[in-house]
Amino acid sequence: PLCSGKKSNRMNKAVSYILDLFFPNRCPVCRSFTEYNELVCEKCMKKLEKYTFESIDALPITGAFYDRKLAGYYYENEVKNGIYSLKDGHKEFGYYLGNIISEKIICDEKISKADCIIPVPMSAKSFRLRGYNQAAVIAETISTITGIKMMTDILYKHESKVQHSLNMTQRMENVSAYSIKNTDLSGRKIIICDDVCTTGSTINRCAELLKSMGAVEVYAAVGTTTKLKKE
Repeated sequence: PLCSGKKSNRMNKAVSYILDLFFPNRCPVCRSFTEYNELVCEKCMKKLEKYTFESIDALPITGAFYDRKLAGYYYENEVKNGIYSLKDGHKEFGYYLGNIISEKIICDEKISKADCIIPVPMSAKSFRLRGYNQAAVIAETISTITGIKMMTDILYKHESKVQHSLNMTQRMENVSAYSIKNTDLSGRKIIICDDVCTTGSTINRCAELLKSMGAVEVYAAVGTTTKLKKE
């Protein structure tokens, strides 16, 4: 199954096994040693189940430009550990979330028909510092599994403040850092992918830009999301 927590067959099993002898695999959630082909250890997989995002969420902000949202988990407890590891140089949790979300996309009649998937972009400086875009790690995994094309040359982000350090009002103002390439997206159905969705302001801004270029529908596929207050 897609969400088994096992590594994909991108790398030859024999090579993976040999590499594991020198660089033992660790669970991104608890950091304990795991089998060479595991993305998340079985113990943590069971813990993560209680944070599973079960359904299409209500739009989190007034006047939202995106149409629907899928998420892997609520952003709580052990899930946060996985996200921290993804931002700290360990991509395993990103691959794992990509597997989880792919299963949901495949089972969704509307979102599975999307034309492409676009990861929320990072600024050039942030990309140089981290070496990769964590949203792109998730999006690439989804693209590989679902066959939905990933595009990284449509949306851009200029240098700005880090979102997680801002309050809700500041987050809404900070999204002006995002811009879009002048390209015709008429009739396109597009998935926006990110690792964490809090206020929804980033996803919403990206969706607004895409629709300004003609996208007919924009879906949000996020690894984790905070719970709405009403929940």
